[in-house]
Amino acid sequence: MTLTSTRFLSLFGTAAALAMFPATTSSATDVTMTFDADNFDEPLVIDNQYFPLVPGTTFLYKAETEDGCEWSQVTVTSDTKDITIGTDTLTVRVVEDFEYEDEDCGGIDPDELVEKTFDWYGQDDFGNIWYFGEDTQNCEGADNCEPGSGAWEAGVDGALPGIIMLADPDAGERYRQELAEGVAEDWAMVMNLNAHPELRLDDALPPGEWDDCLVTKEWNGLEGGSIEQKTYCPEAGGLVLVEEHGGKLVRFELVEGSATAAGADAFTFRVPPKD
Repeated sequence: MTLTSTRFLSLFGTAAALAMFPATTSSATDVTMTFDADNFDEPLVIDNQYFPLVPGTTFLYKAETEDGCEWSQVTVTSDTKDITIGTDTLTVRVVEDFEYEDEDCGGIDPDELVEKTFDWYGQDDFGNIWYFGEDTQNCEGADNCEPGSGAWEAGVDGALPGIIMLADPDAGERYRQELAEGVAEDWAMVMNLNAHPELRLDDALPPGEWDDCLVTKEWNGLEGGSIEQKTYCPEAGGLVLVEEHGGKLVRFELVEGSATAAGADAFTFRVPPKD
C-alpha cells in the first residue's frame, strides 16, 4: 500500500510536487479511529469496493521512464500473519509487492528484482481496511536480498495499525496509514470520489476510462515533500494508477496480458471476482 512504506506503491516527491498536491488543506477533516480487536470478526475477508484483496489475485503495474521500465507485481496471497496488540491477537492477510527495474521493458525478470515487501492487512466489521505493518527487503536479484528500512509491525515497540482505506470515504478526510513513531508515519487524504482516469500505456487494462473512481493523496510525515496520488476504481478491481512525484512525474498504470518472467510461467492478470 508504497514501494517502501505504504501500500501498494510509494516513491516520494519534492517541493514542486507539493505545490501541485498540497499536503494540508483548510477543509481537511481528520478521521481518527481507535483499534479494537472486537471489531474484527472476519479480518481476512477484505471486500471494500475500492481495495478488495481476494487471495490468488495478482495486479501488475508498469511505469515507463527514460531509463526503461519499472514493474510492481502485487499478489494477494493465501498466507496469514498473527498480529498481537496488547492482549489481543488478530490474524491478517499477507500481500506481496515485488518491484523490478527493467532497462529494455521486456517484462519481469527475477534477476532485475530490486525490492520485495510483505504487507499485512485486515478489514473491520464496518468495512475499513487496516494496515498492520510490513517487512521490506532491498534486493539485487531474487537471490540477493537483505532487510530494508521502513519495516514495522503493529504491537511491536508501541506501533499501532493505521487505515489504508476507509469504508465510506468523503472528500477532504485525512487519516493516518502508519503509526510507528520515527519509522513509518504516512498519511492519506481523500481528494475526489468522482474521478474519470484515462490510462496512457498501450497495454493498460483495459485501455480507456472508468467512472466513479476514488483519488487519494499520500505523503510521508517523516520526509518533507514526499507525496504521491493514487486512483482506485471499483469497476477495475481496485488500484489502477499511481502518480509519483520525485522531481519528475512517474506514472504506474495497471496493465494487462502476460509479462513473462525468466524461467517462470507467463503471468496473467486476474480481476477479483464480483458477487
